[in-house]
Amino acid sequence: MNVIGMYLRLSLEDKKDLKRDESNSISSQRLLIKEFIQCNIELRGYEVKEFCDDGWSGTSMDRPGMNQLLAEVKKNRIQCIIVKDMSRFSRDYIEMGTYLNQIFPFMGVRFIALGDHYDSKEDNGNTIGLDTAFKTLLYDLYSKDISVKVKTSVKNKCANGEYIFGQVPFGYRKSPVEKNKVIINKKEAEIVRHIFSLAALSKSSTQIARQLGEEGIPTIMQMRHPKADRDGKPLVWSSSAVRNILNNRFYLGEMAYGKTVCKSVGSKKSVRVPKEEWKVIPNHHEALVTQEVFEQVSSFRPDHVTDRKREKHPLTGKLYCGGCRYAMVYKPPREKNKYRWFECSKHALTHNLYCCTYFCADMLEELVLTMLNKELMIRGEAVRQKKNLKSLKECQLAAVKDKLKNLQREQELVKDSKDGAYEEYAAGSITPEEYRGKMDKLDRQMELLSGQLREWQEKCLELEDEQAKLDTDMRQIIRYSHIEELTQDLVDTFIERIYVYKDKRVEIKWKFRER
Repeated sequence: MNVIGMYLRLSLEDKKDLKRDESNSISSQRLLIKEFIQCNIELRGYEVKEFCDDGWSGTSMDRPGMNQLLAEVKKNRIQCIIVKDMSRFSRDYIEMGTYLNQIFPFMGVRFIALGDHYDSKEDNGNTIGLDTAFKTLLYDLYSKDISVKVKTSVKNKCANGEYIFGQVPFGYRKSPVEKNKVIINKKEAEIVRHIFSLAALSKSSTQIARQLGEEGIPTIMQMRHPKADRDGKPLVWSSSAVRNILNNRFYLGEMAYGKTVCKSVGSKKSVRVPKEEWKVIPNHHEALVTQEVFEQVSSFRPDHVTDRKREKHPLTGKLYCGGCRYAMVYKPPREKNKYRWFECSKHALTHNLYCCTYFCADMLEELVLTMLNKELMIRGEAVRQKKNLKSLKECQLAAVKDKLKNLQREQELVKDSKDGAYEEYAAGSITPEEYRGKMDKLDRQMELLSGQLREWQEKCLELEDEQAKLDTDMRQIIRYSHIEELTQDLVDTFIERIYVYKDKRVEIKWKFRER
């Protein structure tokens, strides 16, 4: 059955302008598209799937709803895409032209933009016209103009001393009375002052973090998100959290802005600006430490970043201590020592008796490879057994598709019957009561058929997905059979997480689908 992808989008700028233009709201877009489908005889029988991005800019194609829509297009599950206007789909005129001229015609996807009176079916495969190309260019220019205005507004607010950023540094909070003003959070401020006082006694960041834990002082996460799910990890102060506080000139009463710039219009990625180019407003808010204390702390703990190129192990980011549930850190061999190992990143701070303090890297690699080979053998046998049932699945899929065709034919017959009833009523052959009775009966029949059609379509998709998963699993197992070395690609493909324990036990959470 043919499927329509109904795409809806509303950016943050659109939300601000909804009072002036309610037609841009998600509900209005949905209603407009549905009314168009109902009035179009050809599209009326299509199944409609909705894809929505609420609060996303149209200058970038990297949006959750858009990604889902394009994924369905790639699987050939969408035959038609309908939007309110082209700016809902994309405000980048080059990207818009690529989809209209190349991608959608190649995939056989019909594209309809209601507000622009555009239907790719009417172009008969030709490139988009000059008027359409000009409109997409205007949308692009409009988006860039909005971006400039927003950036200028943000810059002006910052220059006027307004704090318009999301999160405030630990020790402060946003004023509930005066908008965009920062005031001291008394409970958090006491902890910040305590950290600076310990640093003034020449204690290192690790020593400070350990002392905070021993004193039972809650961490930043515990103070601000007490109900957050922590995956069983005990929260402890880290040396990096302490260093971030000691290095932050915000505690001197300064506010810096202009630290990053966006790569391009609509991009969520930004580039850091050199520190010398930051804009700084002194005496912006009440300070928590004096200039003398800050300088004293900085004198033995210089504010610098070292970019050391460390050897990255394939298990980095996948390996966790089974005792405290924190990440294990890889220690590469040094000049005098060729020994490689992993160590618990938090044991020095938590002193957890159940921590796996260290684990030999060579031994761990061998264990993981052995477990992976064994798992692949088990999974491979399971897949081979499933493959014996492939012919049966194919027969089931063919039967389901036949059922779908029969239901679609029945739907067409009901539609013809409705058209015939209307013609009889228009010709005066039947009374209005008889016409309504016939239409009610046919509507119930159509509703029943639609329900059955959806049910059988879901069965069809399930069977297709099962076959696709079977093929994917088999390809992976064949590709990685007889592995002898632990590589990054191998780890990323099969391993979700690894937990190591004090008794040198290893537990692996696989990425495999359930057997």
